[in-house]
Amino acid sequence: MHFIGAFPIKYEKEFHGKVFKDNEIAFVYTYEEPVDIDKLLTVLSSIRNHSDVELLNRYFNASEEEKDYSVIGTFAPADATGKCVYCNHCQPCPAGIDIAMVNKYYDLALVGDEMAKELYKNLSKHADDCIQCGHCNSRCPFSTNQIGIMAEIVAYGW
Repeated sequence: MHFIGAFPIKYEKEFHGKVFKDNEIAFVYTYEEPVDIDKLLTVLSSIRNHSDVELLNRYFNASEEEKDYSVIGTFAPADATGKCVYCNHCQPCPAGIDIAMVNKYYDLALVGDEMAKELYKNLSKHADDCIQCGHCNSRCPFSTNQIGIMAEIVAYGW
């Protein structure tokens, strides 16, 4: 991990080709160097002091066992297994898909929500952008087969 910068934004500012507005970004971390804004993994805000940064950095030094959030699945009803609950544990998607929102709009469309189709179309990435890498499936605490769901959503025909 490389610490890239800490900048309280007080006016519109460009950073690696992206324009950030007032208070939009405070700290930027990335795993790669040089910084590629399209591969930005985490944006943190509301950092008050150095000890807050140290506290957040504990995650990056944690073991795989400590980072295993699958226990969250035990808190949900049994009928949630295999279903997307829009928790975003699948993120970041290497293809840039907002998986939770794609699933949410699909679920809403299935129950007749007329606005869901338009909201889905306004997303920057859609189910047909899925590269079937399996990253989302491996991170889902609810054992959801997102690759299969993405194919189902593509077949839905928006």
